[in-house]
Amino acid sequence: MDEAGRRKTSVETDFWAGLFLDLTLRVEWVAQTLDSVPHGEASAAALVRLRSYARALEELHRAIEHVHAHRAQPYLKPLFSLEGPLAGYLSRLFAWCDEVGADFERMAISLRRREPTMIVFSHKAVNGSYAQFDELISAMRRADEIARELHGDEDAAGWRRFDEHLEELIWATEWLHMTLARRPGE
Repeated sequence: MDEAGRRKTSVETDFWAGLFLDLTLRVEWVAQTLDSVPHGEASAAALVRLRSYARALEELHRAIEHVHAHRAQPYLKPLFSLEGPLAGYLSRLFAWCDEVGADFERMAISLRRREPTMIVFSHKAVNGSYAQFDELISAMRRADEIARELHGDEDAAGWRRFDEHLEELIWATEWLHMTLARRPGE
């Protein structure tokens, strides 16, 4: 195949767009897998719980999309650099979404096959993940403040929208953690 016809990696084209596409496909695949689970009474409670996990993942996906919409803003580009705290947060977030998405898919397939499955996540693992994100959030907020100081009021409305979307992303990340930490029956 010639040079022009060869597929480029996500790093060569757009690293963040590639990761977002991967997450989009994961969210869609989880939804399709859940739709294939028979609606038998034996799996009803587990299916409801798994659907709540999937909804929280979809909300997180939407929040990531809102933050990604700001990547083209010249004054925000430094925040999206691969060395920065926002990149660290997003990279960890994409990896974590892939991990839990694979777990959701595995659980849904087990339900579809009427095999035993654990629909509960370890509180220790969820709390450990939450603590990691909490550290990344602090670093990300500091970087946002520094960038704002450097660029002043270049686009006050744009900064406000970005900050709102960043807070939405943080909330959606926390919501998925809280959803995973619920005990059965809650």
